[in-house]
Amino acid sequence: MRDGSLTQRASAGPGEAAFSRLAAGGGNVGGMDVVGSGTPDVTAGPGGDHVVDGYGRVLHNRWNRDLPPVATVRPGEVVQLLCRDALDIGEAARTMTPDGTLTIDLGLVHPLTGPVEIEGADPGDILEVEILDVSPLVDFGYVVISPALGLFGSLRPEPLAPFAAWSEASQLSDPTPGPAAGAIPEDQAYNSGAPFLQTFTFERGQSSGLAGFTGVDTGRKARIPIVPFMGILGVAPLHKGMYRTFPPDVSGAMGGNTDIRQLVKGARVHLPVYVPGAMFSAGDGHMAQGDGEVTGTAVETLMAVTLRFSLLKNTVIASPRAIVPAADPTQLVMPAEMLERGYYQTAGTGPDLMENAKTAVREMVDWLVNDEGLSLHEAYALCSVAGDLKINETVDLPKWLVSMTFPRGVFG
Repeated sequence: MRDGSLTQRASAGPGEAAFSRLAAGGGNVGGMDVVGSGTPDVTAGPGGDHVVDGYGRVLHNRWNRDLPPVATVRPGEVVQLLCRDALDIGEAARTMTPDGTLTIDLGLVHPLTGPVEIEGADPGDILEVEILDVSPLVDFGYVVISPALGLFGSLRPEPLAPFAAWSEASQLSDPTPGPAAGAIPEDQAYNSGAPFLQTFTFERGQSSGLAGFTGVDTGRKARIPIVPFMGILGVAPLHKGMYRTFPPDVSGAMGGNTDIRQLVKGARVHLPVYVPGAMFSAGDGHMAQGDGEVTGTAVETLMAVTLRFSLLKNTVIASPRAIVPAADPTQLVMPAEMLERGYYQTAGTGPDLMENAKTAVREMVDWLVNDEGLSLHEAYALCSVAGDLKINETVDLPKWLVSMTFPRGVFG
């Protein structure tokens, strides 16, 4: 679809100014320079009845059932949402230093485009969200390794982890600071490291194929299969209050930061409706991600997502559901020569699923460093965008097994 200016066709309403003030960074990096990104005058995907601009400005980044809608659509109408990147740094990612990632304002995480009101949606219904297209608005994405994110933080044993402490239905609107136990034992070979940022390149509007990787530490090159999707698809929460976007169960089963990489073009997502109009929002565009997103970031980028809504009336579900095109969507875009090289696989076993996952990832990082000549951080970043964690079996009670697979063909 082409729209010369992509001027928003729906008013943001009186709530916009209050929530845009959340973008005040207090000296920290935040609030991307959209001028540097260029006006997204071309967006991929089918034409829509509405275009909602969450690219040129922050609409909101907290769930709140009292937010006014920025657009209203009827079931069957098509809407395209323009979305900022998860950390809201935009063009800064091209030149940001690793230490610069430590100044990112975590209060700005997950700017969302919406809420979109769906006419006729009532509490007790199911909102079906059909994903018609997901395409990047720019030609780059990034992975960040940071003390505040991921399975191992920045690979240091003593980081502060502001997002570590969460409780069900927390009404906290800001991170809870506090020390977190080190993810990596002090006697591990990987008891070192620092913040890190890796960029990836692709074509603007590219919705399948491969993204380019050139390791910032070693120069090692790889081609990463891409199947874009939105990490956040959700509706207004069950309870009153202001909620962070994660975890995705802070107020009922309203979706949120699920990071399910199978929710690609062609998927149909079912979400329970808790408020009149459902009040749907989306954000956190990912060009590529492995199951697990182990660094805490995938290939983050600015994204356009085209959707069509329908309603299943008077039908209650307890958590989100979806019909997806493939269990492993990357296999749909990987060329034959890449698939022929097979996969690395590592595993961890024991009574704790999380520790097993960490073992599997540590082993994969070790293998990639030694076999493929990557740096520690490059290997960890690639595990986040192309490595898949799986629970392989729960039969050996009380021990469980978790594995990670990684496509060997990405290195050519």
